Amino acid sequence: MEATNKIQKAKIKDYKLEAAYEEYFSEENYSNIIEKKCAQIAHGDLQAALDKLKVHLACICEMPEAEAIKEFGVYDYPLSKLDGYVVTGYTHGGSDESAGVTIIGKKLLKSGKVLNLISPFIQYEDTDAYPFAGELYADIEACDYEVEQYLFHEKFGIKQMSLDFDAPDEADISAEPQKPKKRGRKKKEIEVKAFDPTA
Repeated sequence: MEATNKIQKAKIKDYKLEAAYEEYFSEENYSNIIEKKCAQIAHGDLQAALDKLKVHLACICEMPEAEAIKEFGVYDYPLSKLDGYVVTGYTHGGSDESAGVTIIGKKLLKSGKVLNLISPFIQYEDTDAYPFAGELYADIEACDYEVEQYLFHEKFGIKQMSLDFDAPDEADISAEPQKPKKRGRKKKEIEVKAFDPTA
C-alpha cells in the first residue's frame, strides 16, 4: 500500500526540522496528516533552499530592499545584502489554480531586536499580486524536495560527535590518571626526651 506524500508546512527550529505532510493512499482514497518534530540536524542543502526565500520575503513584505529586488530580479539580487534576514519556514495553502504559500521569517534590526515577518499568502498564478510568483513556486518546490529528502531519505546534517586531537608523543595516555594529593597540615615531628631526675 504505497502512499503519496505532499508537504504541507516546514519549519527549522534549533537547526532541526518540524514538518507536516499529507500521506495520501489513492487506492483506498483516504489521507492522513502527519506532523513530525525531528531530532536530526537539518542538512545544509535544506538551509540553502530556505535562504533563497529571503529575497521573496523581503519583496513581498515591502521591506526597504523591495524596490531594488524588483529592479534586479529575485535571482540577480545578491543574497549577501539580506544577511539580516532569516527564513524559518513556510506553509502551503489553497489547491490547483489557487495554490500558494506563506513565508515565515524574521529580520535582525540594528537595535539588536528581532522583527518577526509573516508574508501575506501568495498564489503562484497571481503575478499581479507578486511579479515573481513563478520564481517563488520554483524556489518552494526546491524547499519541498529538500524536506522530502530529509523526511523520507535520511538526508541529515552531520553533527561531529567528538574532536580528534593528536596526543603529544611523550604523553602516556594508557597510564591511570594520578589521584590529586590531599591537602592539609603536615604533622609535626616532636622529639621526646626521657626525663632524667639527676640532672
